Amino acid sequence: MFLTEAEEMLEHHNTHTSNIVLIGDFNIQFDQPQNTDTRQTMDLLDCHDLKQHVDAPTRKTHIIDWIVTHESTDLVYDILLNDYLRSDHSAVLFSLKMAKPSKQKKRVVRRNLKEVNTDTFRAEAARRLLDPPVSSDPVRHYDSTLSTLLDEHAPAKTKLIIDRPSAPWITAEVKYAKQLRRRAERKSRTSKLVVDRQIYNKQKEHVQTLIADAKQSHYSTKICETTSAKTLFSTMNDLLGCSSASPLPNNIDPSKLSQAFSDYFHNKIQTIRDKLDKIPHQNSETPPAFTGTPFTHVQPLTLTDLEKVLKEMTLKTCDLDPLPTQLYSDCLPELLPSILKIINTSLQTGTVPNSFKTAIVKPLLKKPSLDPNTLSNYRPVSNLSFISKLLERVVLKQLNSHLLCNNLLSPLQSAYRPHHSTETALLKITNDLLLATDQAEISAVALLDLSAAFDTVDHNILLQRLQHTFGIHSTALSWFSSYLTDRYQTVSIDKLNSDPIRLECGVPQGSVLGPVLFTLYTQPLDHILDRHNVLHHSFADDSQLHNSSSPDQSESLLSSISDTITDVQNWMTENKLQLNSNKTEAILIGTTSKLSKATSDSLQLSDSSVPLSSAVKNLGVTLDNTLSMKQHISSVSRTCYFQLRRIATIRKYLTTDATAKLVTSTILSRLDYCNSLLAGLPSSSISRLQRIQNSSARLVLRKKKRDHITPLLNQLHWLPVPARITYKINTLTYKCLHGLAPAYLSDSLSLYVPSRTLRSSADSLKLNIPHTKLKTAGQRSFSFQAPSQWNTLPLPLRQQQSLESFKSALKTFLFSK
Repeated sequence: MFLTEAEEMLEHHNTHTSNIVLIGDFNIQFDQPQNTDTRQTMDLLDCHDLKQHVDAPTRKTHIIDWIVTHESTDLVYDILLNDYLRSDHSAVLFSLKMAKPSKQKKRVVRRNLKEVNTDTFRAEAARRLLDPPVSSDPVRHYDSTLSTLLDEHAPAKTKLIIDRPSAPWITAEVKYAKQLRRRAERKSRTSKLVVDRQIYNKQKEHVQTLIADAKQSHYSTKICETTSAKTLFSTMNDLLGCSSASPLPNNIDPSKLSQAFSDYFHNKIQTIRDKLDKIPHQNSETPPAFTGTPFTHVQPLTLTDLEKVLKEMTLKTCDLDPLPTQLYSDCLPELLPSILKIINTSLQTGTVPNSFKTAIVKPLLKKPSLDPNTLSNYRPVSNLSFISKLLERVVLKQLNSHLLCNNLLSPLQSAYRPHHSTETALLKITNDLLLATDQAEISAVALLDLSAAFDTVDHNILLQRLQHTFGIHSTALSWFSSYLTDRYQTVSIDKLNSDPIRLECGVPQGSVLGPVLFTLYTQPLDHILDRHNVLHHSFADDSQLHNSSSPDQSESLLSSISDTITDVQNWMTENKLQLNSNKTEAILIGTTSKLSKATSDSLQLSDSSVPLSSAVKNLGVTLDNTLSMKQHISSVSRTCYFQLRRIATIRKYLTTDATAKLVTSTILSRLDYCNSLLAGLPSSSISRLQRIQNSSARLVLRKKKRDHITPLLNQLHWLPVPARITYKINTLTYKCLHGLAPAYLSDSLSLYVPSRTLRSSADSLKLNIPHTKLKTAGQRSFSFQAPSQWNTLPLPLRQQQSLESFKSALKTFLFSK
C-alpha cells in the first residue's frame, strides 16, 4: 500500500510541481539494497528521477532518515549529521539552493535584420550575382557579393549587454500597461490614499493578465507552427528560462578556450595515429574487387532537380555562410541560379571549392551527466556552409543509387539507409537472443567502442577502397579525393576562433557524406566476422557481436568472441582505427537458471579483461541479462517524468493543442522509441509506462488524478501503450511483407501454407507461427509476435494496398477494441 500510494503521490506532483524535496523518517534501510522494501522503493524513486542523498547512518547502523530530490537538479548541498539531540536518530541538516543566479554581462555582435527591406535586398542580390567577372571564382564571388550586400543593409554592431531571459512575447499593449502600472504605483506611494492603492492593485492584476495572455498566444502559436524538433525544444527552453546551449568549461580563460579545445582535439587524433603506427600488423585479406558498372561521374543538375533536393533539406546556416537563415529563406529564388552554377562546376571538374572544406567546430558535451570542466568529455561537431552540405547531398543521392543498384551495402549495417533504423537493428538482435534463450542456451554479447572513429579514417585507404571495392573511378573518384584533402577546421566559441588546423585524416562529424563514407570504410569487417561464424550487426560505428551455446560451454563461447575481437582489433589497427577496450562492454544473456550455470565472469581481450555486466546500453535501449527490459522501462520513466515536470511548469502559458504537441514530441516519442522490443512483456511491466501516458493526458486536458482515463485518451486520440506496441509490431510486419523493411527482418517471416488447399486460405495473407517453448523468451521474439498479432487482424485490413491506408485502418481497428 505504501508503494502504491507513494507512486500516486509522485505522479501527481510531477504534473504540478517543478521541484520536490521529500524529507523524513522513511523507516526503510537505504544501506540494505538487497532488502525487498528498499529495492522496490529505490526502483520507484529511480523511475521518477529522484535521488536519496543521505549516505551515513542516521539511527544506529542504518540509513532510515532520507532526503530525496530530483536527480537532475543540484538543489541540496552541505548535508551534515549531528548527534546533539536527545534522540536515537541523528539530526540531518542540509542547505537548499534557492538564490537567483547573478546576471552576467557579455559582448555580442548583432545585425538589425528587421530594418532590411527584403524586396530591395533580393533585387540587388539578383543584379549583382547575374554577371560575375569572367576570371573570378564563382564561390568567392557569391560569398563576397552577399557579405558586402549584408554589411550595407544591416551592418554588424558590437554591444555589451546584460544576459537576461528573452521576452519575445511582449507587445505594445503590455508595455503601455506596465507604464500605467508604474505610474499608479508611484502615485499610491506618494498619496498614501486607499483609493490610489486600489487603482494600483487593479492595474497590476490587469498587467499580469495581459502578460499571461501574451505569453500563451506567442508560445502556443510558435509551438503549433513549428515542424522542427530542435525548434520545439528551443521554444520550450525559452519558456523555462533554460539555455539550450551545451555547457562549457569554466576553469579555462574564455579568451583561450577555443584554442585549448582545438589543441586537445588535434593532439588526441595525433596521439592515436602515432600509437597505431608503432603497432606491427599483418596485411589482412583484400575484399573482392568490384565487377559491375563503375560510378565514373556525378550527373549535373537542372534547376528543377536542385529545387527537389532543397525541399528535402532543412534550411540552416552557420558562421561560414554569407547570409543568416532568415535572409537565405527570403532570397532563395534569386540565389538558386548562382548555387546551381557552383554545384555543377564542382561535379563536372571533380573538385570541391576550398571554402567548402573549412569547418567551424563546436564542442559538444557527450552526456549531460559528465563533468563540463574536462575537455575529454567533449566531441567535435563540424558546422559546414549551407551550399557545401547541399553539394554533399547531391553526391550522396547518386552514390546511394550506385550502391543499391549493385547491391554493395552490407546487409547487417543499418545506418543511413532507407527502411533501416536503430529499432530494426535492435529488433533483429533481440530476436536472435530470445530465440537462443528459448532453446535453453545462453548468449554472449559484446558491444565494441571505437576511439574518435570518424576522426582517424585514413584518406588513402578510403580512396583505394572506394575504387577497388565500390567501383568509383574517373571524375567521381577525383571529386572524393578533392573532398577529403586539404580540409581545415577551426574551433569557435562566442565568436572567438582558434588557429586553423589542417586535417590529415578523418571525415567530418556533422557532414552529410562523412557517416556514409565511414560505413563503406569499415565494410570489410563483415568478411572477418563471417569467417568466425559470429553473429553481428552494425549501426555506423556501433558494432555488436553475439553468439550462443549451452551454459556448460560458456568459457568456450566467450573465448570464441574474444578471438573474433582480436582479429577485429588487428584489422582496425591496420586501417588506422583504435578499439577502445576500456569502453567495450560484454554481457551474458539467458534465463536466470541457465545463467547461474555459467562459469565465466569476464571477457578476455589481448590487452585487457572486460568484466561481464548485468545490463548494457545499446543504441539508446538498456538490455539486462534476462531481457526483462525492467531497467530500460525505468530509464524511460525517469526521462519522461523529467520532461513532464518541465511541461507542467509552463502549462499555464500554453493552449491545449500546444501542450498536446509538446507532450507528443517529448514524452510519447520516448514511449514509442523501440517499443516493439516490449511486445510480450507482462502487463505489470507495461503498466508503468501506461501511468506516464495517463499523467500526460491529464496534464494536457487539465484533469484531476481521479478522472477516468479512457475518455481522456479517446478525446486526444491516443492509443494506450499496449495498443501502441501492437500498432508498431503490425506496421513493421506490413513493411516486411511489402519490401519496406530490411531483409534481415523480412527473412524471419514466412506465409502460412496449409497442408491441403482450403477455400478459406485463399488470399488470407496469414503468416506461419513458429513453435516456441518459453512464454518469456521465444514468444516475445519478433518472429513469433509478428505472425501471432498479424493473423488476428481482419482480412480487409491485411489486404490494404498502401502503408498509409494500412496504418490508418489499423489505428481505427485498435481504437474499436
